[in-house]
Amino acid sequence: NELLKKISSPAAFPAGARLPSEERLAQEFKVSRPIVREALSQLREDGIIQSRRGAGSFIIRKPQPLLPDSETVDNWNDLLQGYEYRSVLESNIAYLAALRATAEDKENIRSAYLRVINEYHSNTDGAVPGADSDMDRDTAFHMAVARATHNHYYVEVLQALLEQMKATMLMIVKIFSGNPARHIQILTDEHSWIVNAILYGNPEQAKAAMMLHIQNARDSILPTELTNKMQGLPLESRLTRR
Repeated sequence: NELLKKISSPAAFPAGARLPSEERLAQEFKVSRPIVREALSQLREDGIIQSRRGAGSFIIRKPQPLLPDSETVDNWNDLLQGYEYRSVLESNIAYLAALRATAEDKENIRSAYLRVINEYHSNTDGAVPGADSDMDRDTAFHMAVARATHNHYYVEVLQALLEQMKATMLMIVKIFSGNPARHIQILTDEHSWIVNAILYGNPEQAKAAMMLHIQNARDSILPTELTNKMQGLPLESRLTRR
């Protein structure tokens, strides 16, 4: 993690830079060379570095940043477990919403969806205190779907997850900060699939759309080539290892 953080630093290694030797990295981070080798292997698998025989390892792309200070996330495994829990919980919420939503519920869901899309550029990252952020509008959409189940347990459980949801949504906003148009397109498509399934009373489609939406959100925070593809960024070609 320290090695990845160092490589992610804008002042550390630009694309094309050569990394220090394994021995120097081991000395700097006070770890054994096998640990350095394992870290380099992971970076290589993620398409961040490329090793050339007799020349060393070179940066071929910068890792996608998660947050300015990734230490604000205490436990990445816990974060992924949260997505796993939400994918099951909210897909069933969407299923029931499609079955039970009243005309008023449907209008509330539609209005919440339009706010997510139309007001995306308004205080997107929550930098302005007291004003709704993208995270507030997005969670409001999810809560509108939960209320359409007419089961207060679903509403209360989702309310208990709001802070965790907003934290991960902020991560995604920052990841897409270099390509907000792509983020808006994803939000538009994925939320519209959920909305349309509920409006037309198709529970299976609503469940599948919500499941896909949450799994894609989870995948978008992982610094891999899949993340770049999702963000609409160019993929760096990998040379064959010799």
